[in-house]
Amino acid sequence: MNGIDIEHLSFPGGASCRLLRPVQDTQVVPALVVMLAAIAGVNDYVVTRARNLCADGYTVAVLDYFGREGAVPDISTPQLIGEAVAALDDRRVLADLEEILGWARTAGFPLSNVGLLGFCIGGTYATLASAQHAIGCAVDYYGQFDYASRTERKPIAPVDVAESLKAPLLCHYGDWDRLVGRDEIDRFTSRLRTAQKPYELFIYGGAPHAFDEWFRPAVFRPAASSAAWQRTRTFLNWHLRGRVGAH
Repeated sequence: MNGIDIEHLSFPGGASCRLLRPVQDTQVVPALVVMLAAIAGVNDYVVTRARNLCADGYTVAVLDYFGREGAVPDISTPQLIGEAVAALDDRRVLADLEEILGWARTAGFPLSNVGLLGFCIGGTYATLASAQHAIGCAVDYYGQFDYASRTERKPIAPVDVAESLKAPLLCHYGDWDRLVGRDEIDRFTSRLRTAQKPYELFIYGGAPHAFDEWFRPAVFRPAASSAAWQRTRTFLNWHLRGRVGAH
């Protein structure tokens, strides 16, 4: 790869994203990964992960949840994080994602060559969207499978649509995750198995929520992060390009 072209895309419905496109050999199988951030939005960590995927030859569209507002919400305390998550309207995010997928079709990326990769709340959105669209695959890093309650902004949780998934799903969780318990994981995967949906789920010993975030030393787990990323690369490479291995 010789470099990365970066541009910002805006859509009629209000969605916006940062598009990272590798300057690459035209013989590489064209594949797009739509990245869905945690509640912190498009920060340096997310952009670095997008660049990592570009290094593997993927075009990456990073959805900006807060493009309309112009700034991410205050998430300086656990209470404010919870309030920000509750305030983010799932219906709007999924509609924004649908706009990006529509653009992908016109830009030369068949849905079978499009993958979703989400972190935390973005993982939840990746799973929800894979029940709506026959994409190539979806990857979920520690997203919630269930909500404490259904609200106007969050009317459906992944556990409600597990039987309807239209794409293979890869999930990464830590066994110290205080936001997503093992019982929640078991309820979701039980429904996947009953419906015979293709999925792979890994639980990393000693890893808390957000274990991939190297800029937060208290939660970062280097071995779990490395293993999960290698598995993610292998999963994307197979389902979006039909290749065995990470690259």
